[in-house]
Amino acid sequence: MLNYLHIKNFALIDELSVEFEKGLNVITGETGAGKSMIIEAINVILGSPISQNWSKNDKECLEIEALFYLDAISRKQLQELQDINPTTFLDNQLIIRREIHQSRRSKCFINNQLVTLSVLQEIGNYLIDLHGQHSHQSLLNPLFHIDFVDSFENGLFSEKKEKFYNHYKQWQTKKKILEEIKEKHSETLSKKDYLLYQLKEIEQAKLKNGEDQELEEIVNIIRHKAKIKEVTEKAYDVLFDGNSIEEIPILDLLARLISSFDNISNLDHKINNIKEQLSEVQLKIEDISSQILEYKEKIDLDVYQLQEIEERLNLINHLKHKYGSKIEDILKYNDNLQKELSSIEDDEIKMEKLKKEIEVEEKILIELSLELSSQRKSIARKLEQDIILELAELNMKNCNFVIKIEQQEDKNGLPIADKMFKVTQDGIDRVEFFISTNVGEKIKPLTDIVSGGEVSRIMLGLKSILSKADQIPIMIFDEIDSGVGARLGAIIARKLAKIAQNHQVIAVTHLPQIACQANQHLYISKYVSLNKTILSIKKLAGDEQLYEIARMLDGDKYGSISIEHAEKMLHQKGDE
Repeated sequence: MLNYLHIKNFALIDELSVEFEKGLNVITGETGAGKSMIIEAINVILGSPISQNWSKNDKECLEIEALFYLDAISRKQLQELQDINPTTFLDNQLIIRREIHQSRRSKCFINNQLVTLSVLQEIGNYLIDLHGQHSHQSLLNPLFHIDFVDSFENGLFSEKKEKFYNHYKQWQTKKKILEEIKEKHSETLSKKDYLLYQLKEIEQAKLKNGEDQELEEIVNIIRHKAKIKEVTEKAYDVLFDGNSIEEIPILDLLARLISSFDNISNLDHKINNIKEQLSEVQLKIEDISSQILEYKEKIDLDVYQLQEIEERLNLINHLKHKYGSKIEDILKYNDNLQKELSSIEDDEIKMEKLKKEIEVEEKILIELSLELSSQRKSIARKLEQDIILELAELNMKNCNFVIKIEQQEDKNGLPIADKMFKVTQDGIDRVEFFISTNVGEKIKPLTDIVSGGEVSRIMLGLKSILSKADQIPIMIFDEIDSGVGARLGAIIARKLAKIAQNHQVIAVTHLPQIACQANQHLYISKYVSLNKTILSIKKLAGDEQLYEIARMLDGDKYGSISIEHAEKMLHQKGDE
């Protein structure tokens, strides 16, 4: 519901605040008092263009702010609002502010977050239905017509529609996933052969981590084989073997030295320590000699072996150039290739599974959509009759109201009876209201009704019968009673009161019959102060409301009879 409205620098209004209540809020006042300014201000907060006449020339900025409580909004509508503008509704409240500067630039805020005008307008369609103008009228938007029809019937139909909705979402989700996988699969499939070639090239090389470093060391050894051999052989001769009679190997010299120390080791323990250290040196040189001998034999490689190693290194370097600067990187690339190829195979399995699941969902959707369509047509026939009776009560006895239910072909829709039909979350039906207001007149879409008074009357009749079904929480009727007499005014008043049982209603009226039905009666007046015309608003109750209804009955010169009549009308409202 609209709880609070603050208006600043708008037409005759310097600054004005209005609090609205649940049920029927009636706005009255003398002709020319500016009753419709409140409605125009609400229109502006919903994103309507503003006339230059509404803006005060001496003020920098026109500002309108409104507080809405969203308790009456359905969970589905709340989600749709958040889809339009992702925001947090603290305590189920929505604060809308619109600023319009002298430059005609407009700023729109929702919960203090800057939004575009189009977002504001879209959100406004969920909050308020304003009648008297063609803006914000859900009944003049064919997209809403199917909701009106469906909400007219609850019970099993609603359960079936909910079931359809759940399967529809599953169907959509699975189709989306399938398309995403297909798109990805087509890209990877085109390079599958190349991926297999790369995998084969790497796996055939049978690479090992650190292999390139080992091979480069061997090549370096082979290339310097002669020098290495010369040094190692000389070292081996000097340490162990000896290459002439004159040269005694170091190990032999050490052995003799140790033997000499052994003969005197018992004379002093320090000599014995020296002998033991010499023995350790002897063992160390023997170990080094063995290593030199082993190394000498190991490097005894020929030219053919060098060629093989260089060819192997060339292969490794070739793979490095293509797949990574290190063998470790190449092996990681190989793992990724395997995963990618495995993913291609997995995608094929997933696609087949999804296709089968989509087929199952489609069968369910086809069955449910046909059942919904059949039941929807029965609901529509009953609703047509009820609305025709309702319009007759509003002195539109020659009206014919028709609800057309059709299907639209769509290549991406559901396959039914050799055709593809467009499907939405509501089924395969496209619903639109048609009307003719005179005998012999051809029915035409409700959206083609051009008479403001006629539209408002039709809307009131439709809203009266569909008020429980209408999901727009706030309804505004701006002088819907224009040109209406007392008898029809009483009927309109009852219908507004009926609508107000399920919605918040704000009505600008000149009829006392409607004012008597108010849950809150607001009175608009204007006065002159300091050479300025100022508009004010006041909540009426008790005698003040009584006298205002008397004025509406007989004008400013009302008397006791008018007051008595007004009192009787108010009491009648209390008895209903």
